[in-house]
Amino acid sequence: MKLLLTLALTFAFSSFCNAEGESSSERVDRQGVYLAPGWGKLSFTAPAAGTYTLPVLSTASDGDLLNTEGESQSLSSLLGEKVTLLSFIYRTCDDVNGCPLSTMVLYSVANRLSEQPELADQLRLMTISFDPENDTPEAMSEYQESILGNAELDWHFLTSKSDQSLQPVLDAYEQFVVADKTVEGGKGKFSHILRVYLIDTKQQIRNIYNLSFLHPDILVNDVKTILMENEAQVAQSKQ
Repeated sequence: MKLLLTLALTFAFSSFCNAEGESSSERVDRQGVYLAPGWGKLSFTAPAAGTYTLPVLSTASDGDLLNTEGESQSLSSLLGEKVTLLSFIYRTCDDVNGCPLSTMVLYSVANRLSEQPELADQLRLMTISFDPENDTPEAMSEYQESILGNAELDWHFLTSKSDQSLQPVLDAYEQFVVADKTVEGGKGKFSHILRVYLIDTKQQIRNIYNLSFLHPDILVNDVKTILMENEAQVAQSKQ
């Protein structure tokens, strides 16, 4: 399984390298598969950080989860300390425009911010699996290792005790997940809506990214915008 995971990740990140620099909306990889905008150069210039505002969309919901040690972890306990990017995935997803894309984008965002000392410790990433049957804490620990390697990023990989315990979290974040009955009896394959959530330090959702807008350039500037907003509020409170 670890070998298959490594091959899948290698394919996904090689697709990113092959497409980077291309801005055409018709990007394709070597196998002729259409690549989402996030895999290549953004076709427009993202608005500069701090030149726009991000409205509060809703309050981030809590949930009962498990960390890679198999310990209970409430979702809310990981929110509020830092600006957070939250994604829902399943570990064995082989759709290059699905879970591998969201993982690549989160990694790219964190890597860029880590190169700026004043921002390096102000972002948290969270990846939650919606396949608790296969994505056990041990499996998620291996997944975390395969993604991070020696990189020191504040990235939490989480799963749950069961489908039943996870369902309230999926409902709260409007994550519609359906087992794919056309593949292996629905075992281990899912149809789902790709979404990544930007959550501020007040546990408020400030943006939700879909396939069309899930791009490192956009997310980096949005994170910086929230951080600049925080700085302005702190400065104002001291006056």
